[in-house]
Amino acid sequence: MMKQVIRRSALDFVQRSMRRLQRHVGLTAILAALVFSLTAKVATASSDLSAPVLGAQRLLVVAVRFPGTTPTVDLTQIQDKIGRVDNYIRESSYGKAWLAPKLTGWYDMPHGVSTYKVSPYNRDVDPERVRRLVVDALSAAQRDVDLDQYDTVWIMVGAFTRPGEGYGMLCYAANPGMLSKGFIRGQFEPQLETVVLAGGRSFAKPVTVSVENAHVGHVVHDMLHALGGIKDRKRVIPDLYDFKLQSNPPPGPMLPEVFAIHTGPWDIMSQHFIDRLQPPPLPSSFTRLRLGWIAPEQIVTVKPGETREVALSPLAPGKGTLVVRVPTSGNRYVLIENRQRIGGDAVQRSAGMLVLEVDPSRAEGTAIVRTVDANPGVANLYAAPFRPGTGEHRYYENTGWGVAAIPLDITTDNSLRIMITTPEHARQQRQK
Repeated sequence: MMKQVIRRSALDFVQRSMRRLQRHVGLTAILAALVFSLTAKVATASSDLSAPVLGAQRLLVVAVRFPGTTPTVDLTQIQDKIGRVDNYIRESSYGKAWLAPKLTGWYDMPHGVSTYKVSPYNRDVDPERVRRLVVDALSAAQRDVDLDQYDTVWIMVGAFTRPGEGYGMLCYAANPGMLSKGFIRGQFEPQLETVVLAGGRSFAKPVTVSVENAHVGHVVHDMLHALGGIKDRKRVIPDLYDFKLQSNPPPGPMLPEVFAIHTGPWDIMSQHFIDRLQPPPLPSSFTRLRLGWIAPEQIVTVKPGETREVALSPLAPGKGTLVVRVPTSGNRYVLIENRQRIGGDAVQRSAGMLVLEVDPSRAEGTAIVRTVDANPGVANLYAAPFRPGTGEHRYYENTGWGVAAIPLDITTDNSLRIMITTPEHARQQRQK
């Protein structure tokens, strides 16, 4: 708030000065340019969303089962999955956030699973069925726990699920998300919906729903929606996969990579897993920045048109300089990170300089973040990073945005030295 007041005061001062100096054409032009620059900086500073998620996140896990359907896991196995989700969040946040969970249940639902079952396709999910599950599960749980003591809820559905069997969808964000009418239909304005539980109690907190056999990547993906919450009528942590493809997939197995066409496996919000038998991919710098997990001193901002060399540490360990940010026009920006196959990034199939083009003005599910592909001959963006001296494309350039980046070399400690410059200068460098 104080920064906004200072910026407004600076703008007011410049505008008053312009009015006093109207007769001096040259000074007027200079001051007008200054106002434009200052206004642009204010807009850029407020254009992207962030909601720091730090410290203990109080999580209530509610295990539910249905008449006629027997869970294939026990509470000990559910506790183990909770632990794996917690480990993922600790690793992704560099130890800055963690879960403080409580598991309660089993609770017997009043109806069979078919009463609550939802479509596996986002577009066709019935929000009233979601509401029925949330109301019945939390109405049961409130008899044993104080819901006010928790930041978020995870409802664990005790029904083994696969195509044609079980609950329908493996995992989803109920709130904010599927509880809202018009979700994925172009009419969705994210908000925390209110449900009324047995006894008349109102509940309006984030809720994640998963089935017992959902991959940890499914759960983390939707829990990050919940933890990030809502800001400026948008989910702070948006889906980075393609909404249309998820609801209208091509024939064949419905694997996460099929609709992760914009960002690929380089962010959990794009692709839930690369291999079902391995842990899920880590978040990109985009998601980590929005959650406050990358410190300001770990970001290098390079202005468009500037030429500068930067040494980036690997993103996974979280130490040193982690990301280059290049702001461009219209609140868009480029993020550049060093992805090496160490730590949680060992699940990736390639390594190098990863370039993300970010356009926060785009609607969720329509390429807010686009991974630039250095090797389009390899499917599914699995070889997207640029590597020094090799690959189909040796360097990144976007002539429309006026940005280029060249990977120079990788050191023995996996640091990556890169040059940020203009497309014209990059071509000159490559011709030498």
